Amino acid sequence: MILSVITMFLSLAFSGRCSDVYTRNDFPTGFAFGSAISAYQWEGAVDEDGKMPSVWDTFVHSRNLDNGDKTCDGYHKYKEDVQLMVETGLDALRFSISWSRLIPNGRGPVNPKGLQFYKNFIQELVSHGIEPHVTLYHDDHPQYLEDEYGGWTNRRMI
Repeated sequence: MILSVITMFLSLAFSGRCSDVYTRNDFPTGFAFGSAISAYQWEGAVDEDGKMPSVWDTFVHSRNLDNGDKTCDGYHKYKEDVQLMVETGLDALRFSISWSRLIPNGRGPVNPKGLQFYKNFIQELVSHGIEPHVTLYHDDHPQYLEDEYGGWTNRRMI
């Protein structure tokens, strides 16, 4: 996903479709060049290391739609992805947390393998000079909370 967005941007920038060609020098000092991913669309590893189903997992499987079971496999290939970000020149990355990986049933305890994954991923970003920006919720809460409370329609979800 990241690679396809970057490729699209670069092909537009250098294909002659843009009337001007811009370089980093055309942007203000401190301008952050970044990209974004969502846990559901990037991580994959849907049933590994204690992750439980999210509402998206349930939705796509109940309707026999394409699913996020494997995706880009960022859960296993995050170091390779960070290297691609470095080669592309990214300064920042916005990513989301999969709560069904971090707190599988929505209430604790924290899944140590899920926590370790996010710790490793953030450390990998920082070690390469990429500033992490975390989205705490991106539409994929644990299915357990949906079943128990009916999702965000119930104030107890908060």
